Amino acid sequence: MNYKIYRNKKRFNAVVTYAKQKPYIFNPAYRRSNDIIDINKFVLYNPKMIDGILEQKYIRKYRNLLKMVYLLFNDAFPGDTGYPAVLDESSKLRATLIDKYNKYLSLTKQKKFLKQLDYIDSEVKKKYIEQRLFKEQFMNMDFRGINR
Repeated sequence: MNYKIYRNKKRFNAVVTYAKQKPYIFNPAYRRSNDIIDINKFVLYNPKMIDGILEQKYIRKYRNLLKMVYLLFNDAFPGDTGYPAVLDESSKLRATLIDKYNKYLSLTKQKKFLKQLDYIDSEVKKKYIEQRLFKEQFMNMDFRGINR
């Protein structure tokens, strides 16, 4: 393992090389400040660090999905577009896990995250079916015998 850090006009460049490992490359969030080093590309080789960073990225997206589910389930009369939107967001997160993070994330975390997404999908689908059945029953009710 080799380390190399050099400075070029207010910028630090660091190079860390590991043998026979595929790096995870990402662009960190840009925050303009005088006391923060400006980084435009970050290359990680350490599997534990990659696992931690990808876990944080997943958790951030998962929390947004949970917020959507919470808002959908607490709505008294949700529209027809809410449930498919949540299921679509869940499938996007699943595709990201399988396609992008598969190479870098540990197998136990992959299984854990996919299990969480399966649970959310099943609950949303169950609630969606209940809502559709309730709506159909309500539409088929006979209101002719009700006096006002």
